[in-house]
Amino acid sequence: MTSASTGHGTKLALAAALLAALSGCGSDPKNATAQGSRYVLGSVVIAPDDKRTTYVQTIDSLEGTFSNENAIEISGNGVQMAGGKNFFVGHAEDPVWDRYSVDDSGKISKTGSMSLANIGAQQIDYGNVYVDETTAVSVFSSPPVAIIWDPSTMTVTKEVDLSELERPGYSLEVWTTTVHDGLVYIPGRWADWEAARVLPGVSLTVLDPKTMKVLGTATDDRCTSAGQIVFDADGYGYVMADGRNYLAQAYAEGSGVPAPDNCLLRMAPGTIEFEPDYYYKVRSLTGDRESITELETGAQGSGFAFAKMFYADKLPEGYKVDSYEFWDLPVHKTWRLVLADPPSAEEVQGVPFSNIGFTGSSVDGRYYSSESPDGANSDVYETDPAANQAVLRFSMEGYFNGLYELTK
Repeated sequence: MTSASTGHGTKLALAAALLAALSGCGSDPKNATAQGSRYVLGSVVIAPDDKRTTYVQTIDSLEGTFSNENAIEISGNGVQMAGGKNFFVGHAEDPVWDRYSVDDSGKISKTGSMSLANIGAQQIDYGNVYVDETTAVSVFSSPPVAIIWDPSTMTVTKEVDLSELERPGYSLEVWTTTVHDGLVYIPGRWADWEAARVLPGVSLTVLDPKTMKVLGTATDDRCTSAGQIVFDADGYGYVMADGRNYLAQAYAEGSGVPAPDNCLLRMAPGTIEFEPDYYYKVRSLTGDRESITELETGAQGSGFAFAKMFYADKLPEGYKVDSYEFWDLPVHKTWRLVLADPPSAEEVQGVPFSNIGFTGSSVDGRYYSSESPDGANSDVYETDPAANQAVLRFSMEGYFNGLYELTK
């Protein structure tokens, strides 16, 4: 999860209490006749006092400029998923999922709701995947639990305990959860924001939502804090440690200790462990640029991944990197990684420098990322993974916070 999702210390806690009840909406959304029925588009607007509002709308075209005038409004950092002709909105101020259905004319109707208040959660957390029409998984950091639920009936199927992921003195983050070939992959990341510490190590837990069991957890101590997993065509899974968006390095610089190296690790098909002989420092692939976001992809199984790299030489003269604040500067650029042995990396052609926003999205094999200098408005670029070429597709109000394709 990136800087638009979180800040540091108190700011982090408020934003994730974090990254995200429909505010001001009754049983029907404001945009009952929306702009389309093909895509769901999410936006987050962050006010100067860090008050956050999420907007969700449906659109038919990935061209033009989109305001939030006719969007559903959600207080805080809301979350979304989509499947079939439905999309799902997770509240940021209470633990409730709402389901909306979109007809061929683009009309949106609220068709279901589900509360998870009984598990003790304060909000819907950020690790959510739609598996199929009867299976979705919502992973919570606090309490540490995976909720397997049925999107067709909006009912809970099973609670799976994840208390083994807790680490004393650290907050757990399980945000960029991924589904691939029916299995759910849950990254574990830990930080102590008050003491400015990121726990060293990489962790990835594998859950089978059909048997409703945890299959195992892969761990590694060669680098710090990796996010989502990306697969190649042969079934190898790759994760990249980014130091929790480079905060491990920033905190090290602030305290005068050596900074850890971010690295790329791999898990072989059919295993739940990282290969001991597969280890590449990110700097060795990028001409000494360090990664600042985790791996993302246009399509699982493609072997192509994307991440932003940090350009320290673009910082203002005399700027000291010792906290999260440099995330807001346009000193980062998106790169493509070809996941193999050995891997390779190069800048994506056609994208500008930008700040660090929310994670991107994958639609029809293409990767969509927000390239914004300030977060007030965003340009959303579509990248062709094979060609490594990006084109500007549309502009929008606020931070880009998700793009999903609905069934026509």
